[in-house]
Amino acid sequence: MTKHIIPINPEPNQSFEIDLNGQQCDFKFLTRGTFLYMYLKVNKKDFIDGIICLNGNNLIQKSYGGFKGKIYFEDTQGDLPPIYYGLNDRWILYYEDES
Repeated sequence: MTKHIIPINPEPNQSFEIDLNGQQCDFKFLTRGTFLYMYLKVNKKDFIDGIICLNGNNLIQKSYGGFKGKIYFEDTQGDLPPIYYGLNDRWILYYEDES
Protein backbone atom coordinates (compact mmCIF):
# COMPACT_ATOMS: atom_id res chain seq x y z
CA MET A 1 0.00 0.00 0.00
CA THR A 2 1.14 3.51 -0.80
CA LYS A 3 0.33 6.56 1.35
CA HIS A 4 -0.43 9.85 -0.36
CA ILE A 5 -0.98 13.19 1.36
CA ILE A 6 -4.23 14.94 0.49
CA PRO A 7 -3.50 18.67 0.76
CA ILE A 8 -5.98 20.42 3.03
CA ASN A 9 -6.07 24.03 4.18
CA PRO A 10 -6.09 25.12 7.84
CA GLU A 11 -9.61 26.54 7.47
CA PRO A 12 -12.72 25.60 9.49
CA ASN A 13 -14.93 24.95 6.42
CA GLN A 14 -13.74 24.02 2.96
CA SER A 15 -14.47 22.06 -0.20
CA PHE A 16 -12.18 20.68 -2.87
CA GLU A 17 -11.97 18.04 -5.60
CA ILE A 18 -9.19 15.53 -6.11
CA ASP A 19 -8.69 12.37 -8.15
CA LEU A 20 -7.71 9.41 -5.96
CA ASN A 21 -6.69 6.39 -8.00
CA GLY A 22 -9.25 7.10 -10.75
CA GLN A 23 -11.99 8.03 -8.29
CA GLN A 24 -13.23 11.62 -8.61
CA CYS A 25 -13.63 12.75 -4.99
CA ASP A 26 -15.47 15.89 -3.92
CA PHE A 27 -14.60 16.61 -0.29
CA LYS A 28 -16.32 18.99 2.08
CA PHE A 29 -15.07 19.54 5.63
CA LEU A 30 -17.14 21.43 8.18
CA THR A 31 -16.26 22.41 11.75
CA ARG A 32 -19.07 22.02 14.28
CA GLY A 33 -18.08 22.92 17.83
CA THR A 34 -14.62 21.46 18.28
CA PHE A 35 -15.09 18.59 15.81
CA LEU A 36 -14.35 18.34 12.11
CA TYR A 37 -16.82 16.46 9.89
CA MET A 38 -16.19 15.06 6.41
CA TYR A 39 -18.68 14.84 3.57
CA LEU A 40 -17.67 13.01 0.40
CA LYS A 41 -19.02 12.47 -3.08
CA VAL A 42 -17.32 9.85 -5.24
CA ASN A 43 -17.83 10.08 -9.00
CA LYS A 44 -20.59 12.66 -8.35
CA LYS A 45 -22.58 10.34 -6.05
CA ASP A 46 -23.14 10.98 -2.34
CA PHE A 47 -20.91 8.59 -0.43
CA ILE A 48 -20.38 9.94 3.11
CA ASP A 49 -22.74 12.41 4.69
CA GLY A 50 -21.00 13.88 7.72
CA ILE A 51 -18.64 11.49 9.49
CA ILE A 52 -16.71 12.83 12.47
CA CYS A 53 -12.96 12.94 11.85
CA LEU A 54 -10.92 11.15 14.49
CA ASN A 55 -7.20 10.49 14.60
CA GLY A 56 -6.20 7.31 12.78
CA ASN A 57 -9.74 6.15 11.95
CA ASN A 58 -10.53 5.12 8.39
CA LEU A 59 -13.15 7.61 7.25
CA ILE A 60 -14.32 5.21 4.52
CA GLN A 61 -16.70 2.97 6.46
CA LYS A 62 -18.74 1.80 3.47
CA SER A 63 -16.80 -1.19 2.21
CA TYR A 64 -19.80 -2.12 0.05
CA GLY A 65 -19.57 1.20 -1.79
CA GLY A 66 -16.69 0.08 -3.96
CA PHE A 67 -14.26 2.79 -2.85
CA LYS A 68 -10.66 1.69 -3.38
CA GLY A 69 -8.43 2.59 -0.44
CA LYS A 70 -8.54 4.32 2.94
CA ILE A 71 -8.72 7.96 4.01
CA TYR A 72 -7.63 9.00 7.48
CA PHE A 73 -6.05 11.77 9.55
CA GLU A 74 -2.77 11.24 11.37
CA ASP A 75 -1.81 13.39 14.37
CA THR A 76 1.94 14.02 14.14
CA GLN A 77 2.16 15.21 17.77
CA GLY A 78 -0.13 12.90 19.72
CA ASP A 79 -3.53 11.25 19.52
CA LEU A 80 -6.15 14.01 19.29
CA PRO A 81 -8.90 14.48 16.71
CA PRO A 82 -8.06 17.02 14.01
CA ILE A 83 -8.72 20.70 14.61
CA TYR A 84 -8.92 22.94 11.57
CA TYR A 85 -6.09 25.34 12.50
CA GLY A 86 -3.57 22.48 12.53
CA LEU A 87 -4.60 20.83 9.26
CA ASN A 88 -1.75 19.93 6.90
CA ASP A 89 0.69 20.66 9.73
CA ARG A 90 -0.13 18.72 12.89
CA TRP A 91 -2.96 16.71 11.32
CA ILE A 92 -2.17 15.23 7.92
CA LEU A 93 -4.92 13.81 5.72
CA TYR A 94 -3.82 10.61 3.96
CA TYR A 95 -5.15 8.46 1.17
CA GLU A 96 -3.78 4.92 1.20
CA ASP A 97 -4.34 2.95 -1.98
CA GLU A 98 -4.71 -0.79 -2.24
CA SER A 99 -1.68 -1.48 -4.45
